[in-house]
Amino acid sequence: MNKQKYMQKNRYQKVLVVCPGNAMTAGPEALHQLVERMNALGQPAAMVYHPFDQTFTTPQAYKKYNAPVQQYQDQPGNLILFPEIFTKLALKTCAAQAAIWWMSVNNFTCVRYQNPLRDKLRYLKNQIKGRIPWRGLDALRGLPHFAQSHYASLFLQEHGIEALSLSDPIPVYTEAAYLASLPERLAQAQRINRIFYNPHKGAAITAQLRAAFPAWDFMPLTGYNRQQLADHFLSGKIYMDFGHHPGKDRLPREAVLHGCCAITGLYGSAANSVDIPMDIRYKLDPLAPDFVANFGREVQRIFDATVESQNDFLAYRTAIMQEPANFDKQIVAAFLE
Repeated sequence: MNKQKYMQKNRYQKVLVVCPGNAMTAGPEALHQLVERMNALGQPAAMVYHPFDQTFTTPQAYKKYNAPVQQYQDQPGNLILFPEIFTKLALKTCAAQAAIWWMSVNNFTCVRYQNPLRDKLRYLKNQIKGRIPWRGLDALRGLPHFAQSHYASLFLQEHGIEALSLSDPIPVYTEAAYLASLPERLAQAQRINRIFYNPHKGAAITAQLRAAFPAWDFMPLTGYNRQQLADHFLSGKIYMDFGHHPGKDRLPREAVLHGCCAITGLYGSAANSVDIPMDIRYKLDPLAPDFVANFGREVQRIFDATVESQNDFLAYRTAIMQEPANFDKQIVAAFLE
C-alpha cells in the first residue's frame, strides 16, 4: 500500500503497543509485526515493554522488524494498545485512548475445556491476582477492541462487544520472496507417512492416539527454527492439533502452507470455518465414542491418497497467502481511514 496516501489521515498521534519485556512467543511477535506494518503504512507506532519501570531491549529475533521502542506515555492523542493479558492495565489509562487486542481468548477466560470447575477456579485466581477485572468484560465495554481471530470476534459479540479485525500473518513464510520459492519446494518434496504435532497442545489426546497407533510415525515439533520447521513440514503428510486453539494459531497455518493436511479438534478457533477453513471431516470431536477410529480412518485415507487430500486444503492455503495484504487493509481501516 502507498504510505503517502494515508500519512495525513492518522487517527492517533502515535500508537503505543504494550508487550511483555523479553517475551518470545507468537503473541509478542505479532505485536512487533503490528508496529512494523503501522509505521510502514504511515501511522507512527512504537513498542512499550512491560513492566513500565524496567528497561528492556528488543529481543534479537525481533530486531528484523521496524519496531522502535519508547517509554510508556499516557497522554492525549495516543492510542495505547494492550494485549488481552493486560486488561487491568488498560483500565488505568487516563489521558490516552486505551484499546485491547484479543490474540488469545483463553488467556482471559482461562478455559482449557478439560475440567469446567478447574477453569472457573483458574479464572477466579487470576481475578484475585489482579490480572482480570472483577467485572470481567463488562469493565471493558467502553474501550475499542480488536480481534486476531474470528473466534475472538464471536466471543466478544456474545458479550455485546463489537471488534475490528486485526489478524497477523505468519512470519517469514508469507513474505513475497518465500512464497515465490514455495511452489518448487512443494513439487520436489519427498513425503513419508509422518504425523506432526505440538507436544504443548492437547497432550492427553496425543498420548491416546500414539498409544492406539504405535506403528505410525508421530513427530513432535519443538526446538526448531523456521527453516528447520519448513523442512520437516515438507517431509511429512499430516499436522494434528487437538489443543484449545485460543486464537488463530500459527502451526496449523504453517503446516498447511507447506502441503501438509491438518486434523484438529473442535475447540476454540478450530470450531469455525473462518479461522481454519477446511472440510469438517478433518475436524474431529475427541469426546465422540468413535473418535480414535475416525482419526485412524482419516489418517489412513490421507496416507493412501495424499495428493487428493492435499487438494482439500487449497482454499485454506490461498487464504494464508493473502494474510499480509489483508493485515495491511485491516490496519488502514482501524488506524488510518
